[in-house]
Amino acid sequence: MDSLSICYNITDNKLPGMPPLPEVYIVPVTNESLGYVEKQATPATLKSFDIPYLETDHEQLLKICAELKPIILENQFKPAKKRKNYGLTDILKDPKIKLVVLEYVNKKLATFYSLVIKNQYAITHNAQRKDPFEVHRLSISNTILNPILEFTKTDEGFDYSFSLEEEDTILIPQNHEIQILLNEPSWVAVDKKIYHIKNLNANKLKPFFDKEKITIAKKFIKTYLDKVIIPVIKDVDVVANGFDIIINQHIASYKIEIIQDFIKEDFVAKVVFNYEEASFDFNSTKKTASDVLFANFDDIKITQTQRDLKKEKEIIALLESKGLVLNNNLLLEMESAEDPLAIFNWVQQNHVQLEKEGFTIVLPSIEDRAVNMEKHQIELQNKKKMTGSISGES
Repeated sequence: MDSLSICYNITDNKLPGMPPLPEVYIVPVTNESLGYVEKQATPATLKSFDIPYLETDHEQLLKICAELKPIILENQFKPAKKRKNYGLTDILKDPKIKLVVLEYVNKKLATFYSLVIKNQYAITHNAQRKDPFEVHRLSISNTILNPILEFTKTDEGFDYSFSLEEEDTILIPQNHEIQILLNEPSWVAVDKKIYHIKNLNANKLKPFFDKEKITIAKKFIKTYLDKVIIPVIKDVDVVANGFDIIINQHIASYKIEIIQDFIKEDFVAKVVFNYEEASFDFNSTKKTASDVLFANFDDIKITQTQRDLKKEKEIIALLESKGLVLNNNLLLEMESAEDPLAIFNWVQQNHVQLEKEGFTIVLPSIEDRAVNMEKHQIELQNKKKMTGSISGES
């Protein structure tokens, strides 16, 4: 054994509508391979094994795992005056209570997966004490999967399917082993690798686990468009075959949003391009936004906004010429700046010219105080001074 590791285990359950829930264990690591579980990880056992976790993201993750234990959820959400043996399964039979419980659980799990992925912590799926945890280990991908909806007009109606784009690779769900870890926001395991899927309820993929496409007959098209296609079509890339497509590529306006990079703990610029009917963050991998205009089967039109990447890059180049650089996340920042507020100096120096060139500038609040570009320093309501270029408003 080389060391001991905190390892998170996602376990399936038979609770109605409930996503897999997390546990946490202490597991030995030998040659980077997880061994058999030693103990359940708690503050007491971690202290006894001298494993540091305080003031790290493990501390918050352990708290989430404790809060999501079925017995804890049962005690938290059990209605008053219910019998003692009224369990979590019974609680979830009430649709109103079930909605509240799942909203609570989903919020906790969204934080859980974000922290695990950010830190690349060890994680397994349905690991059991009788097996080395390495057998059930999930690898972690930092790539966000981009869903693609494809539908093709036929004489009988239309076919539609979903695929997932991983950079330059297209994943067909039917050809892979997929487990839904969290429905919304969407986290899935594809061939034992964890991915986040953007802008898509993960359950939308379920019909395609065992078939490549679904055929919709003419008489059901309007119902299917209203209930299935239209709710997602605005948020995913679309490939439409056999339909009239109205394409828009005109950038109507653009803006610079100053946001905080919570990992690097500095402020950066995000550029948003507003087209006629859709907006795209420059750092988004989403390439299109679509809608459906439906009169009858012979008069279905697709309106599609397609990003003009060449024009977007020209506008980004204009900002780079003013001293910003693109980082790995396609956000703009000051090069080699030690001051986390340095970009505010850049805004103060350039905002007049930027506004003349058509940019809208959106500034954040700092310590819940509005900021402006009047002075050379940031002054908050309490008159505390910070290096930068924006002054607080009372």
